[in-house]
Amino acid sequence: MSTQANAANATVDLHFEERGGGLPVIIMHGLFGSLSNWRGIAQSLSANYRVINVDLRNHGRSPHAPGLSYEAMANDILAVMDRLGVERAHLIGHSLGGKLGMVLADRHPERVARLAVVDIAPKWYPPWHKDVFAALDAVDLETLESREQARQQMAAHVFEPEVRSFLAANLEQVDGRWRWRFNLPELKAAYEQTSDMPTLSGFYLGPALFIRGAQSAYIEAGDEERIGRDFPQSCIVTLEQARHWPHIEDTAGFLDAVTRFFAHGCHDFPEQPIG
Repeated sequence: MSTQANAANATVDLHFEERGGGLPVIIMHGLFGSLSNWRGIAQSLSANYRVINVDLRNHGRSPHAPGLSYEAMANDILAVMDRLGVERAHLIGHSLGGKLGMVLADRHPERVARLAVVDIAPKWYPPWHKDVFAALDAVDLETLESREQARQQMAAHVFEPEVRSFLAANLEQVDGRWRWRFNLPELKAAYEQTSDMPTLSGFYLGPALFIRGAQSAYIEAGDEERIGRDFPQSCIVTLEQARHWPHIEDTAGFLDAVTRFFAHGCHDFPEQPIG
């Protein structure tokens, strides 16, 4: 194996925040995100659970490192679990983090008690984020004076103000110069890989809840068969007022679904056809 391949597979020491006590819950954010997007959910769940909210590699305050394969990211999560003495945990994964949760559960089912996947299916997706990468490239870090200026520079490529704010939150100042917290070159290089989905073996037989936003295109009619094949004990719940960020757009509905699922598995979720 080449030196580059070794570096891409090396485990990195993830930054995380921990709060609460009880059964462990690990939260994994989506592409371009960070644990800060999930602090509100983590705080709510910490009343009953030991919540471990992580920054994935090349995101937030975790190390920048070569490689963004799901297998490498899964090993990063396992390393956090080992470091904290967590044998098994409930997982919550959104988008990129949802695919990561699926891979982790499939490869290491003995480490996952229950799996909650947020608005993503186990499949390949087209390059929907090209406009986001164009917006990020439009930000002139050399002359940037504020996050508001960055939001203005991104407006030609990303029209939704909330998405521009989400992206601009990843900017930080170091020694008077602005920079992205996430590793933008690595995210670009790995984008084709992260848009794809590793082959799953169907080894995870525990409960798996797929939470979808009714106004999102990420989980569509026809995906039930694929989800059921890869996760035989799965269920799907739709939050009618949500798009791709159900934990933000319908926080109450999201927390209700997750807490009921963690307590009772899929028993509280009757079959819901997507259509």
